[in-house]
Amino acid sequence: MGLAIILEKVTDPYERKARLWPALLAMFPLVAMFELLYGAKVSILTNTAMLATSCGGLYLLTNVCRELGKRLESTLYASWGGKPTTQLLRHRDDTIEIVTKRRYHIFLSGKINEPFPDQEQEARNPQAADEIYQSAVRWLLNHTRDTKRFDLLLKENVACGFRRNALGLKLFGVPISLASLGWALFTHDVVSGSEKYFISGTALMSLPATALVSIAASTIMLAAWISFFTKASVKSAAFTYAETLLSACDVLGGGGTPSSSGPPA
Repeated sequence: MGLAIILEKVTDPYERKARLWPALLAMFPLVAMFELLYGAKVSILTNTAMLATSCGGLYLLTNVCRELGKRLESTLYASWGGKPTTQLLRHRDDTIEIVTKRRYHIFLSGKINEPFPDQEQEARNPQAADEIYQSAVRWLLNHTRDTKRFDLLLKENVACGFRRNALGLKLFGVPISLASLGWALFTHDVVSGSEKYFISGTALMSLPATALVSIAASTIMLAAWISFFTKASVKSAAFTYAETLLSACDVLGGGGTPSSSGPPA
């Protein structure tokens, strides 16, 4: 199909890496299985995919991926105790040391013209405090869109979006990997009802290279969906991104050089 042609059509780095790549990974075992096991016989599939690409298929694919990832956010935030940036700005959160957090509070308070709550005020009305923090983060997002000046922030945002969107696709990724793996084994008589454990050792040992590669691709992706694309991995990326975003306060205040936000994850 020419993966290079597909990637060339998605020029925005966030769109390509955080939205298109998870979708392509979900389909990878299936595509690999068809190409490796049936080769030239699936030329019609190749032509159909190229036609879909030229008719807006990529735009649809990235939008579906984004939508599935976005639907997870409220559930993830609720299970984490709030948005990562909001949590990091709270007095009761000790992820960021007190001195640094105070510096962020002072800087952001001045930018949104709203005093930040102290520890007692936050404890008395945590919802009102969170609204102030979220307003400050919104200001920060709007002022960190220079992808050259804030290149590290863009990279962390892409990593976060990639993991979150992939987690949204997990419902499809796992069955596709299982189906591709099962089909490759079944069509080569590795799975057999006449065997004691339903696996034919003889057939397994005589698998052609194409079938072995297909099985390996499906197995690797299945392992990735199960062990890597998890709520824990998304949380790790989200909090790393949140810390990087807040550190932009020092850059905007004239004190340092971390690095782009690009589109919100």
